[in-house]
Amino acid sequence: MRDEKMSVISRTRRDILKGSLSSKNHHIASVLVQGWPEKMSAIKAGLTRLPGVESHGSNEAGKLILTLEAESDAGLMETMDRIQVAEGVVNVSLVYHHVEEMDDAS
Repeated sequence: MRDEKMSVISRTRRDILKGSLSSKNHHIASVLVQGWPEKMSAIKAGLTRLPGVESHGSNEAGKLILTLEAESDAGLMETMDRIQVAEGVVNVSLVYHHVEEMDDAS
């Protein structure tokens, strides 16, 4: 009975984490960055130079809203890791993640 419920998924968790799945997807994420308020202009300038990163506002309390775009979830994680270790950044929180399936015409 148990054999009938076997999974037909051919990818592994490791494939997903390493981004080694061959797909034509476009990943978009929104993140909230908490940084030191006195370093916010430098943080914003540095982070928006990263590929696929766009700023959508900040405040004097040290919060910055960014969108990230990448071809894979591993690419998003790599960008988030780079943001986390940037000077002046205290924390990065994923707010939203969307995967857009691209067809051959896109």
